[in-house]
Amino acid sequence: MIIVKMNDAAVECSIAASELQELGLTPEGIGTNDVRSTAFMSQLNKEIGAQLGFDPETDILMMSKNIMNDGSLRVFVMKMSNDDIQAAGDRIRSAAIGVLKEVTQEHIDEIKNSVGSDKGRELNELLGAVMRQLAAVMAGSGLTEMPENPEIISRPAVNYARYLARLSDMRTCIRLCKALERLPIVDSVLFKDNGAYYLALGLQTDRDGTVFDLRRTCMEYASELLINSPEELHLSENAETVIAENAQKVLAGL
Repeated sequence: MIIVKMNDAAVECSIAASELQELGLTPEGIGTNDVRSTAFMSQLNKEIGAQLGFDPETDILMMSKNIMNDGSLRVFVMKMSNDDIQAAGDRIRSAAIGVLKEVTQEHIDEIKNSVGSDKGRELNELLGAVMRQLAAVMAGSGLTEMPENPEIISRPAVNYARYLARLSDMRTCIRLCKALERLPIVDSVLFKDNGAYYLALGLQTDRDGTVFDLRRTCMEYASELLINSPEELHLSENAETVIAENAQKVLAGL
């Protein structure tokens, strides 16, 4: 994940398609705000808010997200204080007055009464004038300018994620936990439900490639691997809890 801090109020974040794939996210899921994407975007909001010094009591964050042609995700976030909101309102009001002056009924009637190529030319001139008024709103917000020396930060897309591995028996659980000893797993729980075991893992993604290493290792032993899944909540409420704390470390020591 690349974070470009344009100024104290604006950040652009780019996340490669490969990173999204490692996290089990898809462009479709991000577009429809599915459960996994919502959890991811919430954590991303916190990260960007920290970069901008966001105060939830007085500020708001305006976010836009775009899926690029290569499958990567680009997120733009702007922090707005009360002064920014007032300035934006003034620009919008000014632009609205300008649009009303351009789009008078008399002007519309003139275009309607025109003939041939003059009709299209005059309509294009009107639309161009309206677009210039709207562009003034964006230009005044500073969104159209890239700073000369932006602050660029590279880090993993998330700092923490929950994984749920479905395993066939206790022996497989032990083998997997031994294989995971070198990874930064900060918490874990083992459940049993309908004859199958479920190992819930909290992974600290402190470096690039950590998520890939966990997914690759788990898929050697697990029949299914879910990320940030609501099924873990179902298991915690309905399944048998075999090991409630540090399950990975306990099993790795057997």
